[in-house]
Amino acid sequence: MTKILITDGMAVDGQEILKSEKSFSLDVRKETPANELLSMIGGYECLVVRSATKVTKEVLENAKNLKLVCRAGAGVDNVDVATATSLGIKVMNTASANSLAAAELTIALLFSMFRQIPTAHQSLRESRWDRAAFTGIETTGKTMGILGLGNIGRLVAERAVGLRMKVIGYDPFVKMLPVDLEGSVKLEKSVEDVLKACDVLTIHLPFTKETKGILSKEKLSLMKKGSYLINCARGGLIDENAVCDLLDSGHLSGAAFDVYETEPVKFPNRLVSHPKAVVTPHLGASTAEAQLRVGLTAAQQITGFFKNQDQTGVLN
Repeated sequence: MTKILITDGMAVDGQEILKSEKSFSLDVRKETPANELLSMIGGYECLVVRSATKVTKEVLENAKNLKLVCRAGAGVDNVDVATATSLGIKVMNTASANSLAAAELTIALLFSMFRQIPTAHQSLRESRWDRAAFTGIETTGKTMGILGLGNIGRLVAERAVGLRMKVIGYDPFVKMLPVDLEGSVKLEKSVEDVLKACDVLTIHLPFTKETKGILSKEKLSLMKKGSYLINCARGGLIDENAVCDLLDSGHLSGAAFDVYETEPVKFPNRLVSHPKAVVTPHLGASTAEAQLRVGLTAAQQITGFFKNQDQTGVLN
C-alpha cells in the first residue's frame, strides 16, 4: 500500500483519482504544522504540498519511506531539492497548471495600479466622492517589460499585446520566441535593457540562488522615473525596502505585489501599508479552474509515477 500525505489540501476531483487506486491510501489535511509533519512523515511514501508546507532538510531526513514529493503548483522553492536528490527522493511539480491564473492576476494588478481601483473603491466606501483624486493612465502604447518568458511570462505577453502595449522581455534561456509572439514581442539582451526601456515591469522568474534579490535598489533605480512594478512570481526576487524607498521618492509611481519575502506577511509591513502599493495575499493560483487543474495534474502524475514509473513533472 502506497501511503500519500496531502498537507495543504487538494481539489476533490484530484483526490477522487487517487482514491480510485486500490493500492493508494490517502491522508488529506487542509494544513499541517511543521512539528506535526516532522513527527509523522516517516510513515508515508508520497508527500503532496502546496506553498504553505516547507519541505526542509530535517523533514526529508525523517522521511525514511518517502519516494516522491509532489509540489502541486509551479515553484519548488519550499522544497529542499538538493537534499531530496541526495536521499534518492524524486521531486515533481505541476509546472503549467496554474499559469493562466497567475497571468490573469498580473493583468488585473496592472489595471488596479494604472486606474487606482483599490484606493478609489475604498474612498467611495468611506462615503467620499473624490473623482479628481483618481486620474489614471491607459495601457495602450505603454511599454511592458517582462523578466522571464516561461509559461506565465508568455501568457502575460500575449495579453499585453492584446491591450496594444509594446512588449519587451528578457530570459537567459529563451533565444527565440514562439511563432505567435514573433514580431509583437522584442527580446532584449539583458535585464538592464528591459529595466531602462519599460513603463511597467513584471517579473516571472523562479526563485533560485541566481535570481534571489535580482532586483536590488541599484537595478530598480535603472527604471524610468514614474514607472510601475508588478511581482506575481516569488517573494525574495525583489528588495521590498528598496521598492518602498523608490515609491517614497517618486521614482516609482506604483507597485503591485502578490508575493513577499516572508509569507504569511508579518505585520506591520512597510510595503503592504504603502499608499502607492496594491497588494494581495498570494492569490496567483487562487481560481477555481486553476485549483482543479493543479489537483487533476498532480493526481495524474502521482498515479503515473507509482503505477508506471512515469517521470512526468519530475525535476531531479
